Amino acid sequence: LQLTPRPPKPTFTAQKLSALPDLREAMRAWVDEFRDEAPFAEDVEALVKYVQRVVKEEKDMGKAVGVVRWLVWLVGEAGGAVGRYWAGAMARIEAGVQEAVRERGLGEVVI
Repeated sequence: LQLTPRPPKPTFTAQKLSALPDLREAMRAWVDEFRDEAPFAEDVEALVKYVQRVVKEEKDMGKAVGVVRWLVWLVGEAGGAVGRYWAGAMARIEAGVQEAVRERGLGEVVI
């Protein structure tokens, strides 16, 4: 009996992160880096693609939602103008998760 190998797990950043603790640390560093300006659109899209792959390929909605919730918490915790700078990015990331969930034929998730 020959089984096909599992596809590689989706990864995020050039460091190929996929474990939740590593992802949380990367998110913290990202928010810290962009306290005085909005994050770069290409970085936001990279995270959107990552969480979408987690939903569609890993089939782990909990992990995708957990990453987004952590980012929401970090931005809220940073306070001040950070929330304004990150508002568009957060909306795009949350929408990306919902798009992937819909593509799987599932209902909306609460983020």
